[in-house]
Amino acid sequence: LPFEFVALEACLEAACSSLDNEARTLEQEAYPALDKLTSKISTLNLERVRQIKSRLVAITGRVQKVRDEFEHLLDDDGDMAEMYLTEKFEQQQLVSFDYVRAHGEITLENTICESNVVGKQSHRTHTSARSASAEHLDVEELEMILEAYFVQIDGTLNKLSNLREYVDDTEDYINIMLDDKQNHLLQTGVMLTTATVVVSAFVALTGVFGMNISIELFDDKKAGMPQFLWTVVGGTAGCLFLYIAAIAWCKHKRLLEY
Repeated sequence: LPFEFVALEACLEAACSSLDNEARTLEQEAYPALDKLTSKISTLNLERVRQIKSRLVAITGRVQKVRDEFEHLLDDDGDMAEMYLTEKFEQQQLVSFDYVRAHGEITLENTICESNVVGKQSHRTHTSARSASAEHLDVEELEMILEAYFVQIDGTLNKLSNLREYVDDTEDYINIMLDDKQNHLLQTGVMLTTATVVVSAFVALTGVFGMNISIELFDDKKAGMPQFLWTVVGGTAGCLFLYIAAIAWCKHKRLLEY
């Protein structure tokens, strides 16, 4: 391999391996944290998942950017041809050698002028070589290197995408659980409110009997304690009946599930 490809492969290996290690480490931390959150919703678990999600977004952005660069290079053969630096350097040296051989020795006086001419000639030759290479590009060697690391970085992106989907599914599950608990709290509130209304009715009945009026219920000779107890028991039974009827009506209207 040319030197530039050896250096490029080393850089790609380091970058792809680093991103893959970060993704693997995040996976090892994320899945247990998400499973723990589904089993127990707490502030600590929510904070851990929030931090994991922030890291996931950051790593996914970096991996996606690297993948897009790979895809751009693989789609453009001209850019890949420009990466053959050794071949370009050899062509420039060959052009300079041909120019010197054609014009003889270069004197000190025309060194600057001839160097400019050589530069222009080299640039024209390079441009024509690039145009010619556009027609007959042989970039299979570089393409194989890029495709290998493209597959690796694409696998890393797929792992992060799966992790993102798992995070989204966990969030949906948590929202469903919270909604269910909220519904249970609302239903409990309805039952307590109904009980409060019924008890308030019984208290109102007690207030009526607490008035300073003369009725047979307060006459010990005609009514006495048995009538008083029957009144209390009857009022209590009536309140319980009203509460049960109210709960039954709520269930019939599907306002309560239990």
